[in-house]
Amino acid sequence: MDSLGSLSVFVQVAETRSFTAAGRVLGVSSSAVGKSIARTEERLGVRLFHRSTRRITLPLSLIHIPE
Repeated sequence: MDSLGSLSVFVQVAETRSFTAAGRVLGVSSSAVGKSIARTEERLGVRLFHRSTRRITLPLSLIHIPE
Protein backbone atom coordinates (compact mmCIF):
# COMPACT_ATOMS: atom_id res chain seq x y z
CA MET A 1 0.00 0.00 0.00
CA ASP A 2 1.34 3.45 -0.84
CA SER A 3 1.82 6.29 1.66
CA LEU A 4 -1.54 7.84 0.83
CA GLY A 5 -3.27 4.50 1.35
CA SER A 6 -1.45 4.06 4.65
CA LEU A 7 -2.63 7.49 5.73
CA SER A 8 -6.21 6.58 4.86
CA VAL A 9 -5.94 3.42 6.95
CA PHE A 10 -4.49 5.38 9.88
CA VAL A 11 -7.28 7.99 9.72
CA GLN A 12 -10.03 5.35 9.59
CA VAL A 13 -8.58 3.43 12.56
CA ALA A 14 -8.17 6.68 14.51
CA GLU A 15 -11.77 7.68 13.78
CA THR A 16 -13.38 4.29 14.42
CA ARG A 17 -10.94 3.03 17.10
CA SER A 18 -11.29 -0.39 15.48
CA PHE A 19 -9.33 -2.35 12.86
CA THR A 20 -12.51 -4.24 11.97
CA ALA A 21 -14.65 -1.12 11.52
CA ALA A 22 -11.87 0.61 9.56
CA GLY A 23 -11.60 -2.43 7.30
CA ARG A 24 -15.34 -2.37 6.68
CA VAL A 25 -15.22 1.30 5.66
CA LEU A 26 -12.17 0.75 3.44
CA GLY A 27 -13.40 -2.54 1.95
CA VAL A 28 -10.49 -4.63 3.25
CA SER A 29 -10.01 -7.20 6.02
CA SER A 30 -9.09 -6.28 9.58
CA SER A 31 -5.89 -8.27 9.03
CA ALA A 32 -4.96 -6.03 6.08
CA VAL A 33 -5.61 -2.97 8.25
CA GLY A 34 -3.41 -4.35 11.03
CA LYS A 35 -0.60 -5.16 8.62
CA SER A 36 -0.80 -1.70 7.06
CA ILE A 37 -0.59 -0.05 10.49
CA ALA A 38 2.33 -2.32 11.47
CA ARG A 39 4.23 -1.43 8.26
CA THR A 40 3.60 2.27 8.81
CA GLU A 41 4.78 2.03 12.43
CA GLU A 42 7.91 0.18 11.28
CA ARG A 43 8.64 2.76 8.59
CA LEU A 44 8.13 5.70 10.99
CA GLY A 45 9.73 4.05 14.01
CA VAL A 46 6.84 4.94 16.34
CA ARG A 47 3.76 3.24 17.77
CA LEU A 48 0.68 4.90 16.29
CA PHE A 49 -1.82 3.21 18.60
CA HIS A 50 -1.96 1.71 22.07
CA ARG A 51 -3.60 -1.69 21.61
CA SER A 52 -5.28 -3.94 24.12
CA THR A 53 -7.61 -6.87 23.64
CA ARG A 54 -10.58 -4.56 24.11
CA ARG A 55 -9.62 -1.16 22.70
CA ILE A 56 -7.37 0.91 20.50
CA THR A 57 -6.36 4.40 21.59
CA LEU A 58 -4.10 7.10 20.24
CA PRO A 59 -1.04 7.99 22.31
CA LEU A 60 -1.36 11.45 23.84
CA SER A 61 1.61 12.61 21.76
CA LEU A 62 -0.47 12.10 18.59
CA ILE A 63 -3.57 13.91 19.82
CA HIS A 64 -3.76 17.57 18.81
CA ILE A 65 -5.96 19.65 21.04
CA PRO A 66 -6.77 23.03 19.48
CA GLU A 67 -6.19 26.02 21.71
